[in-house]
Amino acid sequence: MTNINLGQVFTAGLLGVSLFLAAAQSALADRRSVSPGVAVTLSGTSGGSSNSRDCGWIAESPNHILDVTQDLPYWSITVQTAGAPTLLIDGPAGRYCVLPESPSGSILQFSGYGTRGTYRIFIGDRQQSQHPYSLSISDRKP
Repeated sequence: MTNINLGQVFTAGLLGVSLFLAAAQSALADRRSVSPGVAVTLSGTSGGSSNSRDCGWIAESPNHILDVTQDLPYWSITVQTAGAPTLLIDGPAGRYCVLPESPSGSILQFSGYGTRGTYRIFIGDRQQSQHPYSLSISDRKP
């Protein structure tokens, strides 16, 4: 007769489920390449169930993953949405939280030098609401 350690079977099962869920969350993010001269427009729903502590309520996984293929001397990320929006950018140069210029603002903008690498983009909401948004990325100065 073979002895089966139920604790090991349970632990292995939980590990498998955890790995599956982590892969599924990454798969949910919209992944795009960003390169010089190419404008990108994306959309989605802001907010989520995770309290980021400093940048509102965000989704468990990023709304978008951007792969910047080479350094961009200038780039801008603009989000337009309703509610109390936030823009959380987690990339090679650090983590940035962008808030609207006024409490009732519905446009967020981040601009500057874009280091080559992967950026995780979260579109959050300070009031834990959810709203449709439009996100545009450009390397052209206004």
